[in-house]
Amino acid sequence: MTTVTFGFPEPGLMGPTHATMGTFDGIHRGHQALLKPLIAEAKKAGAASALVTFEPHPRCVLDPDHCPPNLTTLDEKAWLLGQLGLDHLVVIPFTPQIAGLSPAAFMQRLLRGMELRRLVIGQDHRFGHGRRGDPGFLRRLGTRRGFSVEVVPTLARGRAPVSSSRIRRLVLLGQMKAAAQLLGRDYFFRSTVEHGAQRGRQLGFPTANLRIAPNKLIPATAVYAARVDLDGQGYGGALSVGFRPTFGGNTLTVEVFVLDFERDLYDKVMTVWFVQRLRGEKRFATVAALQQQMAKDVENTRRILGVAPSAP
Repeated sequence: MTTVTFGFPEPGLMGPTHATMGTFDGIHRGHQALLKPLIAEAKKAGAASALVTFEPHPRCVLDPDHCPPNLTTLDEKAWLLGQLGLDHLVVIPFTPQIAGLSPAAFMQRLLRGMELRRLVIGQDHRFGHGRRGDPGFLRRLGTRRGFSVEVVPTLARGRAPVSSSRIRRLVLLGQMKAAAQLLGRDYFFRSTVEHGAQRGRQLGFPTANLRIAPNKLIPATAVYAARVDLDGQGYGGALSVGFRPTFGGNTLTVEVFVLDFERDLYDKVMTVWFVQRLRGEKRFATVAALQQQMAKDVENTRRILGVAPSAP
């Protein structure tokens, strides 16, 4: 399990460490190409592995009008990093004061609490005031402070770099298969089930309403085939992102009908993976027409996921 530390680490907190820095939103294939070897090399050297990241995304502070929504919330990021085997996630709260630090001042504060032995960064990574912290600066500092610097080239797929912004565009369009190819897994929500209007229950398809974290990127309004992880068990799910137009709704909801599941879900943590878009959101003339369509959505979900109906 990854240990999460907020703020610069205290002196003596972390011994010999192999680290990387950046926002790492999405922990996509490009990030994994850097993180997996870093974690493996740290283990081999008997050192800790660490990711130094920022919350919120620096652009949300420096250019709030263009604040990017998160592919992964901080909790989701920590969960994914734990699965990769990372030892430490160091979360620096990003403020105008932090933005104003020179690269030298930033690294001085970081190195107080970390015996850095190896720093791995992406080729486009820049940090510090004026983005003056580049590989050249870090290599010079490493020579003086006893750590090596490795620059990893950007991973490309389909003639373009694998990037968080590219994945965000695909998710916003509901192109989940294309997004999954760049992420290295399906796009997902990991969230708590909260009370809703119980429309699904009245229609014969009781749905779990997922709490939407602030600034979490929500895919295009549509119905999706989904995988659901709950209490260590996997299920199929028909997932709706939308406003419930048949009932004149005006609040965006993310809700999932979990196939072959009848127990109470309230306040449980659920992970929902968007596998494939089934259809766009639509206003139906009658409730009966909506029910018929929902039955088809469940049937299509079963077909896509290969989930047979449970025995009566």
